[in-house]
Amino acid sequence: MTYKNLYNYPNERMKITYPWIFWDNAFTIEEIDRMCAYFKEQGVDRGTTVGGSEIGPNGEMIVKQEPNEKVRKSNVKFHNYDPANENTKWIFERLNWTISQANDQFYGFDLNGFDSFQYTEYDDTEQGRYDWHMDTIMGKDMPANMLETRKLSLTLCLNQYGEDYEGGEFQVNVGNSDEPQTATALKGRAFLFPSFMIHRVAPVTKGTRKSLVVWCNGPKFK
Repeated sequence: MTYKNLYNYPNERMKITYPWIFWDNAFTIEEIDRMCAYFKEQGVDRGTTVGGSEIGPNGEMIVKQEPNEKVRKSNVKFHNYDPANENTKWIFERLNWTISQANDQFYGFDLNGFDSFQYTEYDDTEQGRYDWHMDTIMGKDMPANMLETRKLSLTLCLNQYGEDYEGGEFQVNVGNSDEPQTATALKGRAFLFPSFMIHRVAPVTKGTRKSLVVWCNGPKFK
């Protein structure tokens, strides 16, 4: 779905829920390069997945969150909101505006926001990828410290497909995993989609794919 102001398309605004949309120019290329330089300084950790649980020493259920190389091969770094950190405060503020505008025009979800984002790298040396999954965590896999539901996801492209990397396509499964919808990745473009949509990052075949990911939370869908 190409961005357009749905206030001028009232029937479309009322009736259609898009599996994903894209939003351009939330950040300039210079701003993207600025944040990437900061992310490089901060380093990365191994990406993990949520799944499975075990009983803790006091009988509590502990949800496992650990690397699962069968599903995901990537390196990440979480950045928490800190109003005193001028290196990231402006990023949060710009994301807030973009998410608010896109959600209001396309989804209308009841959101309470987000307090962190994830910087992610997928590298060709291991054909970095993230197989089919959804961001919404359901049932007993939901961590105890997660009080609300992931409802709207955002992926911001931090480098250029075809120049900085190949492969690594962002794809959404709308009912047939053999024929997914593939989003065209451009540096500075943001993809937004309901967190319950099944999606993947295809294997990177050349270079390193870089992105910023946000999960916006809110009360249970109703």
